[in-house]
Amino acid sequence: MTRKNLSLFAFLLLFIFLLATFSFSQQKGSIEKIVISKTEKTVEVRVLLSLFTYYRQFELSGPNRVVLDFFGASSIKAPRFLRVNALGVRGIRTGMFKPGTARVVFDMINGIPPYKIETITNGLRILFWPEEEKVVEEKVIEEEPELEEVEDAICDIEVSPARANLNDPILLDMSGSKNAYSMEVEVFDKDGIKITSQTLTPENPKWETRFDEPGDYFFKGRAFSAKDKPSENICEARTYINAPPVSILEAKPRRVQVQKTITLDATYSNDPDGEILRVDFEITDREGNLVDRFTDNDMPFSWEKVFEYKGVYTVIAVSTDDFGAMSEPAMVEVVARKVGKKKLFLVLDAGAVAARGQGTYMPFPAGRLGIGYELLPGTLDIIIAGGGAYSNLSAPWKSFYNGSLLLNFHLGPFSIGAGAGVTTRDIETLPKSYGEAVANIGINMFSISKTTISILFEAAGPVLNLSLEDHYKVMAGFRFKF
Repeated sequence: MTRKNLSLFAFLLLFIFLLATFSFSQQKGSIEKIVISKTEKTVEVRVLLSLFTYYRQFELSGPNRVVLDFFGASSIKAPRFLRVNALGVRGIRTGMFKPGTARVVFDMINGIPPYKIETITNGLRILFWPEEEKVVEEKVIEEEPELEEVEDAICDIEVSPARANLNDPILLDMSGSKNAYSMEVEVFDKDGIKITSQTLTPENPKWETRFDEPGDYFFKGRAFSAKDKPSENICEARTYINAPPVSILEAKPRRVQVQKTITLDATYSNDPDGEILRVDFEITDREGNLVDRFTDNDMPFSWEKVFEYKGVYTVIAVSTDDFGAMSEPAMVEVVARKVGKKKLFLVLDAGAVAARGQGTYMPFPAGRLGIGYELLPGTLDIIIAGGGAYSNLSAPWKSFYNGSLLLNFHLGPFSIGAGAGVTTRDIETLPKSYGEAVANIGINMFSISKTTISILFEAAGPVLNLSLEDHYKVMAGFRFKF
């Protein structure tokens, strides 16, 4: 080989060596993760790097620490602080000691327990065990610079909106916290009772919640540094959940004739923490079809309504307060009916009568037939009736007959009758006939076709010459109205 070729070959070897050295120097690793495994007698820590070059290890005192420096590492992806709290190891901290050197520090609770360090694929394995199981020789303590100081966390919390309705979303934001490794918020009601709590991170600093009870709610937050030290500044926020209004509805009257005015009154509706701005009324028929609606924006909240057709209607009122909250519906049922022609009807009463006389009572089966006339349909009737009571007993008791003229008032399913009557004697010693005051109470039970069946209770007593205490009658039976 000529001198010229030898020179060229040497130059190429030098160039390849320099290129390899430069490429190797450009490769930088990172601490990818730190894995902790605990048993009763050991704590194993594996420090894994993306590219492992070489390291150094030393111990520090005041407080006691074991330090590992990894050269050729440009970044740290593992957490800045990990709790251990086992076999004398309090926790593990990580940080960049200087550019290109990553540092891992093992903080001890008291003294440094026995340990050993082994090289594994792309990292180190550090094993700690109890003092009594193995004695290790003392390590030379070198004074080295600390990791850079970890700043205290500062908590910041914002809650919006400051006032909301029931079940509206409430957004909590702690993204303004500084030097925070994690954040925590606790929620309290107006009585100071803790309702819930939530842990947040700088990557996810927001939280949405809702409340289904009105009142004040308080949020108390804390931020934690990389050393798990809580923030010391006051970090609080508040929101108020608006109470919805309460609707109260009355119909005056509840039974009305068609083409007559009925008042639907929601004036007594109220709002516990504000004022009512409007009331919405709605009317539906028995099938649930909408008949009419009305909105009143001024006090008093009422609606003068006229029904054009007979039927049973449901009226609903919903109140809205000054913050937009709506009440639960208040409902009332009204009956609209046509004014029919006054008409005649028949009544048949049947039952048992107990008559008082000569210091004792005597039972009689009794019956009565009458004719009635509707003075005010559904409200007031007049009834003329006559009948008798039969007795098969010997003297002085005997069968008797009576007649009466009564006014009958209707109150829903109840009726009250009052009037005058005349009766023949039921005891031979009495006058041939005498006048009586009559009163009764009826309770409608059910209707079959056009016949109404009621329970009837009636009392009658003399009005002249005879003692009421010794000469009265009571009756219990049924009334059939045709």
